[in-house]
Amino acid sequence: MKRAAPFVLTASLAVSPAAFATDPFQTSSRTSLTLPANEFWNIYGLGWHLTGTTINPGNMSNDSYGDNSPWNEWDALKFAWTNDYGARTKVRGFLEETKVNGVYLPDPSTPVEQPTGFVWSWKLNERWPDDCLDFDPDKPLPERCWDIHACTRSFHFDQVPAYINGIHLMYLWTRDADFLNLMLPRAEVVMDSYLLGTMQGASGLLVMPGTDNDGTANGRPSTYMDQVRSGHKDGWVNASFYSALRAMEDLETAAGNTVKALAYHNRANAFPSQYRAGLWTGTRYAGWRDVNGNLHDAGFTYVNLPALVRGLPSPADADRVLEWLDSPAAPTQGGAAANKPYNTSVYQAVSSPRSNTLPLTSDEWDPWSNPDQSTSPSGGLPLIYGSHFQNGGTFLWLSYYDIMARLRYRHADDAMPRFQQMLTRMTRDSRRLTFDVPTMPWHVTGSFRDMNDFNEYKNEVGTSGEFSESGLSVLPLLYGFMGVSADLQGLHVKPEMPTALLHASVADVDYRGTLRSIQVIRGEAVAQQDREDYSLDVATEVGTAVLSQSFFPMAAFNEVGVRVGSYDVDSGVEFDLSLESSSDNGLSWAPIVTRRLSGVHNSAWVYMAVPPQPANNWRYRLTMQAPSSRLAWWRDPNSTVFGTAIQGGTLLAGDFNFRAVQAPQTVLLSQTGGSVPDALNGTLGQVFDAAQPFDRATLRIGTYVTSTSGFTAKLFRDNGEGWKLMAKQIFKNVVDNSDVPMNFASMKPGRYYLEISDEVGSIAWYRDSASNLGPTFWSAQNGIPQPGNRTFQLFRGQYTVNVPERGVSTTVLAGDRYTMSN
Repeated sequence: MKRAAPFVLTASLAVSPAAFATDPFQTSSRTSLTLPANEFWNIYGLGWHLTGTTINPGNMSNDSYGDNSPWNEWDALKFAWTNDYGARTKVRGFLEETKVNGVYLPDPSTPVEQPTGFVWSWKLNERWPDDCLDFDPDKPLPERCWDIHACTRSFHFDQVPAYINGIHLMYLWTRDADFLNLMLPRAEVVMDSYLLGTMQGASGLLVMPGTDNDGTANGRPSTYMDQVRSGHKDGWVNASFYSALRAMEDLETAAGNTVKALAYHNRANAFPSQYRAGLWTGTRYAGWRDVNGNLHDAGFTYVNLPALVRGLPSPADADRVLEWLDSPAAPTQGGAAANKPYNTSVYQAVSSPRSNTLPLTSDEWDPWSNPDQSTSPSGGLPLIYGSHFQNGGTFLWLSYYDIMARLRYRHADDAMPRFQQMLTRMTRDSRRLTFDVPTMPWHVTGSFRDMNDFNEYKNEVGTSGEFSESGLSVLPLLYGFMGVSADLQGLHVKPEMPTALLHASVADVDYRGTLRSIQVIRGEAVAQQDREDYSLDVATEVGTAVLSQSFFPMAAFNEVGVRVGSYDVDSGVEFDLSLESSSDNGLSWAPIVTRRLSGVHNSAWVYMAVPPQPANNWRYRLTMQAPSSRLAWWRDPNSTVFGTAIQGGTLLAGDFNFRAVQAPQTVLLSQTGGSVPDALNGTLGQVFDAAQPFDRATLRIGTYVTSTSGFTAKLFRDNGEGWKLMAKQIFKNVVDNSDVPMNFASMKPGRYYLEISDEVGSIAWYRDSASNLGPTFWSAQNGIPQPGNRTFQLFRGQYTVNVPERGVSTTVLAGDRYTMSN
């Protein structure tokens, strides 16, 4: 049956017209990713205002910059790579004007309270503005101050290492010697005098000085999370300190100070074990250890995810943290997800993880800016778990650290769904998750929008307004998947693309004052119908009928892809995808590979590896069938690709969205001999070491001449403490004596175990009993070692990196990087 897509499918894909200030993400193989990425950057990066369906300058719903000491690292992370609209120049100015005791004060006679090297908590004040004096100026002082903090502001400390980290990022991208000469002496005082000295970082975890920030029920807030009484030994501040040590090593190296660089290097190397000893709970890092030695662990994602991105945990500990995030959390009692089926999900807000996965206690909560002004100063709405972004709600910027952590310790296929879900969540909201910024006093409700289309209040989901750091969350496309970064050796491109993305490009990358665009290509389509025009395309329901698309490729290919719609099923959809070939123009069809694809999300391009198909005049056919829930295949009814789209036995107008792709591969490891076909009776496996990244594996499988046999293949990685599942794929209707291909995002070097199980019909995996690949390679049956090695191959992906302004078009193998020094 032919049908147009229902509203829920098309609406979830809708994107505002391209009326942006700038489109840094020029192209990608997914319009459904590129358009919302540019829209996100214009709203949350540049801070332009969304009005109806257009972006209009001059009326900002999101601040472009923190323009303040706590935002120094975030501002640099957002804009170090580009100077569009003078953004990087502005951030440099903020850093240069940041007040530091004994180092930079415009008026040296300014009275200060903290010792030399303290970076001011706020732009215009040494302390944080939490003295309650600005809530309602029409009330008398005691009433408007509530006496919570005795009208005295708090000292914060996360901005101290963030200052050094911001300087470091700006220098790496500009390589400006004048900037280094100006800022390095300041950074040295901050590090040596305050962080290593006053805060005792020379020998262990940073300790907040004084008695106010002691992490107890009587303590004061100590970080950007200004309603949480963290203190004494704070996990967020200490993780940032680790990056600051690495940053100082770089800055001293750049200045030629090798002895100082080595000292920072050695201090940094010793720090991760101290961080773990002081804060590890067994599954994650605690938020802080108070002055009495008590750990405070409410499952703080904003502590753990940056710690992963900064590289503090071992692979095994990182796995524990990510497994915690992917497990159920304490149910929320307030907020949009309360009493909903998904209120135990860490990702109940979809766009980003909760800020904490367990409720804060009343002793841990500081109610100084209680957003519910009708309640008493001692509590109220913020303490209802799930109703506030600092207690069970979320901040949009957490998505950046979530995605980058998964890239660092897992792989791009684990990170990409989080990225796409964040963008899709934005496009499904009529105001792109933004809330209006009201006039002061901020708590007086006027005509501004206080709730988004998902019934989330602005105090529950921190997105726009003062949250300028939200703009970070689109940058995993640049820093992560495309792998663009800068260090002392130059500007690097080290791609780590997910299987769902064939190519991506970014413009206006500003390195050392010169602009360039960068394109990364994972594979090239040799046959395709890939238009994404949601106003003209239609989506055909898979249902019980088989949908098929035939085509003639122009060249050899080893991968096929289709574009589907899943009607926003949060858990993803499963379906069978098959490729067949015909040498007689469709009179008969020979099976090549059938796989059950799982976890497929809305508006997704999903790709499946196939055995290499040579350039020939054969006709090929893709089929989709047996979905686990509602599933659609997008179709262009006006396409004239030389092929046919069929639903059941009915010919449809145009063609389904598909691609036949040549993704270049280099053989990394090959065991081709196989004299023994071991029958699958339980599990069969192969242990191997990969010295380089790999993104494809093939297994020589026999079916005893059956045509309906299948199995499940799993890939595990040794994280130093055990095997952790990296990929799982189900194969059906396996062709006898064929090399069954698995494709996945590039896996990091290490030790792996490839296993097949869940036999359907009759399956065997070939083995060469005489093979000797080395003592760490061995085959297994039901976990028991067998002589020799199984017949398998590993392949290392190849990327093409293009930089037109530099005349660069080069091949980069997965795990390698291309470097530009100017």
